Amino acid sequence: MKKLLIALIVLVVGGGAAWFVLLRPEVVSQEKLTQDFETHRQAYEDIALYLKSHKISTEITDIPLAGKSYDGVVYEDSAEYTAFMDGIYEIMKEDHDAIISDGKTVEFIYHSTGGKLRKLYGSVIYNGEKKVDGKVTVPLTTDGWHLYIAQG
Repeated sequence: MKKLLIALIVLVVGGGAAWFVLLRPEVVSQEKLTQDFETHRQAYEDIALYLKSHKISTEITDIPLAGKSYDGVVYEDSAEYTAFMDGIYEIMKEDHDAIISDGKTVEFIYHSTGGKLRKLYGSVIYNGEKKVDGKVTVPLTTDGWHLYIAQG
């Protein structure tokens, strides 16, 4: 009886750990990303406008600290720069891993939380165009905002 109880405990713990690692549900969904975009739309727009209008190529992966600068982003004393930095703080404190810009397209990449067999990668992309080259996207707006979700 004691061996059966130990085996049952090991099975429950092992099964729970396997579920967590492999089958844990993903929080990235079209509804969540669309709602997040609508909630923080001004921050998204401020960041995308600044990076695209200055043709800045950079990868932002953390919240800005005092004196922190990003590769390609030069400090300037302007309302546009202040809105850009405030937008980064607002977006990066949410579920984002990175903001990547090549000077033409800005991609806001979400943090994936699913198990190994259910992992989804999501991003909001701005390029000002009707399509995004190389990715199958869903249009969020008519002015160049797109939603991209891929399984990985």
